Parts: sequence; structure tokens; C-alpha cells
Amino acid sequence: MVNLTIDGKKIKARPGQTVLQAARDNGIHIPAVCACDALEPYGSCRVCVVEITNGSATTLETSCTYPVAEGLQVATFSDEVVKARRLVLELLLARCPNVSEVRTLAAQYGVDAPPEHLTVENEYCILCGLCVRACTEVVQANAISFAGSGKDKKVTSPFGLEAENCIGCGSCAFVCPTGIIKVRTVDRATENMPAGEVVIGPERIIDNWNRNLKLQQCKQSGTPIAPEFMLQRFQATMPLSPQFFDIAPSYREYPEVDESLCVGCGACLDECPVGAIRLKVTEDGEVRSNIMTTHCCGCRTCTIYCVRSAIKVPETV
Repeated sequence: MVNLTIDGKKIKARPGQTVLQAARDNGIHIPAVCACDALEPYGSCRVCVVEITNGSATTLETSCTYPVAEGLQVATFSDEVVKARRLVLELLLARCPNVSEVRTLAAQYGVDAPPEHLTVENEYCILCGLCVRACTEVVQANAISFAGSGKDKKVTSPFGLEAENCIGCGSCAFVCPTGIIKVRTVDRATENMPAGEVVIGPERIIDNWNRNLKLQQCKQSGTPIAPEFMLQRFQATMPLSPQFFDIAPSYREYPEVDESLCVGCGACLDECPVGAIRLKVTEDGEVRSNIMTTHCCGCRTCTIYCVRSAIKVPETV
């Protein structure tokens, strides 16, 4: 463990953690907009700046990118930190004066309006990069990116045209702190052709990336599952069971744990591709595997790796 001090409080952090992660683990609040545990640190918004004393040097650093080290002294609310955050929030408020996330955070530091010397814009993207990083690092679709520089910098699809690599997962909208990325579903999409109106069916639409994706419908209920393009991509890269691609989650048959056979070895937990298995302690004090159907994708990988054949699908029970 690494020993450091944050706001006079001595804490222990895991090697490899950032100052922001260590602070959060110990209940110390540091504001941050562009930080996400699922993504690599980026440090674009600079709202999480803190004062760090390392040896004889004291500097202002972004806590989301600064790694913990033995003996660090961290101040999260010194005069210099507050001054730096106010400056950042003034700039953000000038760019995005109507974004509630920015207005709320700025108000906490006494910034109600941008200074008169700043030109006020009406943007809704704060250029935090969360959407781009999620698409690249997690989804690995590389469908969107930054374009331009300076005041003309923006997040966009290639050449502003349809993002052909977008699988319609909606991760970009999920991580967006301002809500400017909109994902909507149309139950009955149509297209006007010379021969007349053609019914396409249910579609997922992401206007930001000029993307319209036809939705796969459940073979049992007829309800939309996910974009066909996304399921085709998964089918080509993931060894999932057929029901993942054809059946809506509420109609799938999920594996079940026979607790009389399970010994709680954790082999299934280690091999689950979506982290849907946890160990639990029974009323008798014994450790057993527990499958969370809210997370399970129905791939049945756990049935392969269970050394006791304790995990089975309902039809084989």
C-alpha cells in the first residue's frame, strides 16, 4: 500500500491508483467532469486540479492523472486550487452557459456568470472527450473523434458524415455529462421512395453522428433487442449463445446454480465475460456462486468452466 496525506488525513492507496481514485475511496470529494473509472485518465476538463507537495516541490496537478506516491501531501481546497478551478469554470461557463452541469458546479465556486472579457458562446459540448474515449477504448468502434482545433474544436463523425463504424450501443450518450448526445428509438421508421413509402421497422437513431440503425426484433415477443449491425459485430467476435442475438433479455433462459454441487471455487466468476457472477455467503455460512440475471448475457460460458457441473441451463436441470 502507498501512504499519503490528503487534506491532513493520512490514507492508504493501492499502487497504480490516481490521487482522484484514492480520494474517492476515502470519502474525500474532488470535483471532476471528464473522469470515468471505465476509461483511462485524460485530464481534459481540469476541474479536478489539486495542490500536490512531493518532496520540496509544490505544484498544481490534475488529480485524475497524477499517480499516488509514498509521502505525497495533497490539498484539495487551498486558495490556489480554488482560484484555478474558478478560472476553469469561468471558461466552461462562457462556452456552455446553458448546461446545467456546468452552471451548478460553477455556482458552487461563486461563479454565476462568465467575466465580461470572455465571449459567451452557446455550445452544449464541453469537449471532455468521454464519448470519444468510450467509443475507442471500451466499445472499440472508433466511430467518432475530435476535429479542428482551438475554438473550432468539436466531436464529430468522420467528415461530418454518417459514422459508419457506429454500432448504436449508446455508450457515448451514457457517459456524456451534458446530455447533448441523443439516442432515440423509432418504432416504425419509413423511407420515401419513388415507388412510395417503404416501411423499415424499428430503428435506433443517433442524430449527432447521422446514424440510423435497424433494430433486431425478438423471435419470441417481436420486441426490439438491439441494432442488427451491433449484433452482427458481436456475433463475429464473441462466442455467445444464439439466444443472445435472437431473444430479448426477458425471454432468455439463463444458467442456474445448483448450490448442492457448487463449492464456491470462483472458476465461473473468473471466466464470465460480462462480470455477471458474484460469490455469496449462504445462511449456513458457505460460499456459493450467484448469477445476476440483470447482467447475464446468456452466453453459458460458466457452464463450460464449472468444475463441478453445478451450473446448468433450465432445460438440462
